Amino acid sequence: MEVLKMRPGLFKEEAQIDTRISFAPFVRFLKEKAQNDNDARARFYQKMIERFESNPEVLLPLEMEDLDRYKEYLDIVTAAVFPIMTDSDKDVYGIGVPYRFSIFYYSTLFKHLFTETGKDGLAVVPNGLSMDKINKDRRGWLYKQILQRFYGYEINYDNSIIHNVISHETGLRRYFKLQLDARFMDIKVKGELPQLDEDMACNHSSIDDMAALLPLSLFSLEGFVIWTVQDVTRDEMMNHIKNLVLKVRDENEAKSYQHLNEGLQAMLENKDIAVHVMPFLKVKNKYVLESKFASSSVILGMQGNEKQQQQLYQQLVKFLENNKDPLVINSLDDVSLTLYPFLKFLPHKGVKSFVLLGIEYENELLGMVEIASPEVNGLPFQKVAKIEYLLPLVTLMLRKSVDIQTAKINNVIKQQFTALQPSVEWKFVDAAWQYLHNPEKGKKDIENITFREVYPLYGAIDVRNSTVERSMALQEDLREQLQLIQQCLERMEKELDLPLLEELAFKNNTLMNNISQSLIAEEESQVNEFLDYEIAPTFRHLYDSYPSLQPMLANYFDTVNKTEGHVFHHRRRYEESLARINTEINEMLEKERDAIQNSFPCYFEKYRTDGVEYNIYIGQSIAQNKKFDLLYLRNLQLWQLTSMAGIARLTHQLMHELEVPLQTTQLILIHSNPIDISFRLDERRFDVEGAYNIRYEIIKKRIDKVHVRDTGERLTQPGKIALVFNYAREAEEYRKYIHFLQNKNILLPEIEMLELEELQGISGLKAMRVSINMEYK
Repeated sequence: MEVLKMRPGLFKEEAQIDTRISFAPFVRFLKEKAQNDNDARARFYQKMIERFESNPEVLLPLEMEDLDRYKEYLDIVTAAVFPIMTDSDKDVYGIGVPYRFSIFYYSTLFKHLFTETGKDGLAVVPNGLSMDKINKDRRGWLYKQILQRFYGYEINYDNSIIHNVISHETGLRRYFKLQLDARFMDIKVKGELPQLDEDMACNHSSIDDMAALLPLSLFSLEGFVIWTVQDVTRDEMMNHIKNLVLKVRDENEAKSYQHLNEGLQAMLENKDIAVHVMPFLKVKNKYVLESKFASSSVILGMQGNEKQQQQLYQQLVKFLENNKDPLVINSLDDVSLTLYPFLKFLPHKGVKSFVLLGIEYENELLGMVEIASPEVNGLPFQKVAKIEYLLPLVTLMLRKSVDIQTAKINNVIKQQFTALQPSVEWKFVDAAWQYLHNPEKGKKDIENITFREVYPLYGAIDVRNSTVERSMALQEDLREQLQLIQQCLERMEKELDLPLLEELAFKNNTLMNNISQSLIAEEESQVNEFLDYEIAPTFRHLYDSYPSLQPMLANYFDTVNKTEGHVFHHRRRYEESLARINTEINEMLEKERDAIQNSFPCYFEKYRTDGVEYNIYIGQSIAQNKKFDLLYLRNLQLWQLTSMAGIARLTHQLMHELEVPLQTTQLILIHSNPIDISFRLDERRFDVEGAYNIRYEIIKKRIDKVHVRDTGERLTQPGKIALVFNYAREAEEYRKYIHFLQNKNILLPEIEMLELEELQGISGLKAMRVSINMEYK
């Protein structure tokens, strides 16, 4: 059997390490198995050992050219290593020289797959892999063996290679996983083995660093390695389609569907079978035909007759909406064409058997899968079933197309009808210009609006105990109304002989006594039902029926809110106080926003909670014609701290004018690293991109009610500014601003350094807290 080798000199680093063929590791392995196994195989292993040891020279290192002399021993190895059921024409395996692309024993299918057609030797480079990738994988595999054997470190390094080849039988791409088994390979050290602890191994985990610590020239290899190859086309196709779904965008949507169709065709293992997936899109609740998908459709693909294409499309949609089961036609004939007129052009395309699957999600038709064969009965169930497990991914792909279509429409609406801040409007205008003047604009949506490497600033002004204050106001309103009802019912019972009034009085007293200090939703619901469905209709009837009760009931109706039918003035006072605070804060921030734009353009967005929160983004990508420098960021950070102190003084002074004296707390999140932001069409605002940046968003959402560690005390307190940070260097920068503002008497002298409690998925947060001089003028 000829030896399969790579072209000489292709892998120059092979010369760095001595490697020889040897049967000795294999014989040692047999001896270990013979000692551990008590069944008939142990005797079989012993016989093989005796055969090798009868010829001592066979246990010495061998050269490649010596193998012909020891073919008998090689046959023993192959018979022992590869199971008796292994088929050379159907299974892919081989035996090779350690750390060499030299295969001296291999199955027929191995050679068929891994040699170039019409040439001797292995294919130079597997499709889709670079020489650097192959070299890295080989060295990684060898260092894994070295670290495990000499240092006892278990390295989680996947050294398998996915090799894709074109099948000679089907003409379609297949995927194979290649793995190397080193059990029959010895690694020997030349000289003294370097000392290497676990920390060094971890800190030098890259292949290049490891080569510096443990040069390959320090080792030699003896034995052989087993090459095994597994067909992983199904798994790779699943991953391939998953990646298509995850990465599909409007700009690559048509190409993604083409790759999806090719992948499904590969799973059917027949290049003559056509597979086509097509999304059905809706506008104003009506299905519309998008030409970029229809042109390659088996049913709809035609040239020059759009009207007829539209007719076929509407017939097709109507059929799929009314028929949930797959349409299977084993032999296309006149009867089929009469029953299903939308198939009228299939005979002209050479289609003789056909399968049509409608794809639905939550009772909504998303699209279809067409499968066509030029052979009668060319689509048996067993073949079509090969792609059934991929249909959930196909469904997800179709849903993404619906999302893309919706986003495109929303984007136009965004451009035409939504006002943008001047600091970022230029980029939207530029993108719209490029889109409108692109000759391919009918095929490509406007680009995604992204600003990269911007610095975020986040601040939150929250109304202290707003939930408690709202609950107290609600309780006071309910108590007042129930007390008023009690007074009315007591007088009615004296004038009217109606036992129902006594029962209403009992319920009223029970509810009044049951209102707890912290009103729960169930209690509130019970009281509201009593007021709306029992008291209100009864009092209206009595008002109309008994003139003597009208003055009393008129006073009741005047007291309750005419829209809601409830006492509302405690809540009104609370809501008006809250609204006054938010209005004052918003007006101040609006003025400040205009002022800070003068130094450097930045994006400033704010939104209401019980108080006001804001995000600011600043960086070079936002400025169109101005060079960014970190001094503008520092200027903005100082402004943020100063403005928070100003807002705190404003709300403190305002408190004496409010009907409900509400207080505010001030919170700043320090984040020194730049992030990327993109415009989200669904929420009409910018949001962060990337897994690392999302952590910043998570922290923002979880720190508003964080406590100081081991104290139970809320971090945010009235009259103070709390600054949350991750790293000491971030705090140091803000310390400078704090000292400056303390020197100006805006802030009081003391700084509290605090450790914060662990939050869900977040640990290690720290905070500074500084008091505000409320008397500063």
